[in-house]
Amino acid sequence: MGSNSFSSLEIDAIGEILNISLGASATAISNMLDRRVDITIPVVEIATRDAFGFQYMEPAVGVEINYVEGLIGRNVMLLKRADVKTIVEILMGREYDDDEFELDEINMSAVCEVMNQMMGASATALSEMIGISVNISPPKSYEISKVEMFKEKYLIDDDEMVVVRFVLRIQDAVESEFLNVMTKEFAKKLIVGFGFDIDAEDSFNSDPVPQAAQEQPSSGGMMSQEDIEKMVSGGNTSPKEEPSSGGMMSQEDIEKMLSGGSVSPKEES
Repeated sequence: MGSNSFSSLEIDAIGEILNISLGASATAISNMLDRRVDITIPVVEIATRDAFGFQYMEPAVGVEINYVEGLIGRNVMLLKRADVKTIVEILMGREYDDDEFELDEINMSAVCEVMNQMMGASATALSEMIGISVNISPPKSYEISKVEMFKEKYLIDDDEMVVVRFVLRIQDAVESEFLNVMTKEFAKKLIVGFGFDIDAEDSFNSDPVPQAAQEQPSSGGMMSQEDIEKMVSGGNTSPKEEPSSGGMMSQEDIEKMLSGGSVSPKEES
């Protein structure tokens, strides 16, 4: 899957935004489940309705997240039903036979609470990056038996969408791919908040234009194009420190990154 609608720098910026925000999510899930949680660096793809598919995840569970403050829009998290079962088992402290596990109101509520903690932490990380308050409404979850069911609900025409793939690893329990699907319009809002000045009516084909204020404030505020390029290229002047080795982000790396690369939140000063 690919597209000329996004420049490589724009795709890198989306990936880095999700990298940091999902890193915060991993810490939130780890605290909730009392297990180590790692998330791989996200892979960003651009897909059309016809090209998009996740049959290998069927039956899947969709979790719709609506952004209601700071950023307005929605995205959908897709995960395997088997992974939902495992997460519920950890939360409930019991195991279910495959034939007895149901996505009833109680189990769906448990999944929504996990996603609420996960995406709430992500929204907080986004707030810190773009310097404005970002909030979400309580997530809504539902079962997806077939990919076409998802397409009929969200993909009415053949417009492109942004698909972010990453692997979530929960200690001794889960190692599986999750998908985060968003519209081009919502991805555009993320990029603009990250420091690009892109007119809402313009195509993503145009080169990104940095905002007038190029210097990064000491805390919060917009990031300049130079900051973005340094971040996506692994430059050590990024305001958020990357893990020392690529691929899987450890919880320690995440906490260090979110604290600005100084003393880990777990360490006593």
